[in-house]
Amino acid sequence: MKAYAFSSLVTVGPMLLCMVMITVLQQILLHLEVSYIERMAFLAAVVYAFVFSLLITSGFSMVISRYIADKIYLREYNDIIASLYGVIAACLCLGGTLGAVFYWVSPLPGPFKLTAYLLFVELIVVWLQSTYLSALKDYMRIIRGYLVAVAVTITTALLLLNLTDVEKGIAMLLSLDLGFFTMIVWSMVHLESYFPKKERNYFDFFLYIKKFPSLLGTGLFCSLGFYVHHFVFWLGSPLQESVANTYLIAPSYDVPAFYASLSILPTMVVFVVSVETAFYEKYRTYYGTILGIGSVRDIKRAKTDMIQTLWQELSFMMEIQLFFTFVSLALGITLLPHIGFSSEQIERFNILVIAGFLYAVMFVVILLLLYFDDRKGAFAVTSLFLGSTIAITIAMLSLENYGFSFFVSTCIALVAGLGRLMYFMKNIDYYTYCLQPLITKEKKMG
Repeated sequence: MKAYAFSSLVTVGPMLLCMVMITVLQQILLHLEVSYIERMAFLAAVVYAFVFSLLITSGFSMVISRYIADKIYLREYNDIIASLYGVIAACLCLGGTLGAVFYWVSPLPGPFKLTAYLLFVELIVVWLQSTYLSALKDYMRIIRGYLVAVAVTITTALLLLNLTDVEKGIAMLLSLDLGFFTMIVWSMVHLESYFPKKERNYFDFFLYIKKFPSLLGTGLFCSLGFYVHHFVFWLGSPLQESVANTYLIAPSYDVPAFYASLSILPTMVVFVVSVETAFYEKYRTYYGTILGIGSVRDIKRAKTDMIQTLWQELSFMMEIQLFFTFVSLALGITLLPHIGFSSEQIERFNILVIAGFLYAVMFVVILLLLYFDDRKGAFAVTSLFLGSTIAITIAMLSLENYGFSFFVSTCIALVAGLGRLMYFMKNIDYYTYCLQPLITKEKKMG
């Protein structure tokens, strides 16, 4: 239970806390009877900051995960913290520029635009830091930092609302800014105390982007596929709403999707605690036997054990996620009507929860493919996922059966992912022995 608790906060902590803080602040605005327009402006600003900061960083996070893992394996710790500064600079340059242009042309008031923009750039840093924090072992210190950030957010919101005349939406955004700034500072101090700061190879990780471009595409396409159906509904469906002539959203779809996305968090935790522990031991034994002095019989036995454990752990993870899917459906049907959900929104929530189950399993399958360095297979599956989501969502717009397109596309991608994983396991000897380079090419210096 302790392992699951720590893994929950370290693995999905930043995202979960972000969702919790947004929900709490939204309820505060409802309690204060703030106008619908002001509440929608706050919600849209947060949704845009949350979604687009994830999209800016998702591809880089996949590459940087490989970079950190290789550096730790090679015991080259000096470059790790420098790469954090480098990837933050790169993502802030890209995302910060796009965000600045977006808000520059917006007719929103200056203070609102500034606080919304700060939230966007802070979330970019938070997502990148979370990739590095997963390498640390001081879980209690990480958790304390998250809890302090939540306390700062809620306290600031209450103080601004009760002691100042600041507009309610701006006050909520400013409290989020201070909360996430606290989280960033706390995490940065923790990371700098853990990793040495002897090197200044800030952009050394760009070599990994050049070496493993499919990792960048896999991370980006996986996240983009998760959100692209929202974009289609924002731009071309009857659900579309324009907020302050700046944001296009579809709240009658986005809100059910937000609550449905919470149902997939258990998979991320179970994967770290169960799959990555039990399976990794067999994985390491198999390749250790190949690289060591194991006989052919030992290698075959290790391979059989590894493949059996992989399917057992994947089945266990699916069973756990299926349980939470049923719980989410039951809770949604029971509780969501009490917070104003219509029957149509409940229906969308149910479809998206089931689609979330398929997405969670697909995501784990992609990670398992990357375990075996099948970057081509992982990229192909995520490309299919993104392409099918766009095509099916657009094709089904006239049917107005919102959410079903995402279910169909995740189902297609999951079948393809499982098929690729089964094919790889069946031919693992070929991929292990026959695809290795016969001649090592030395890099030319200068």
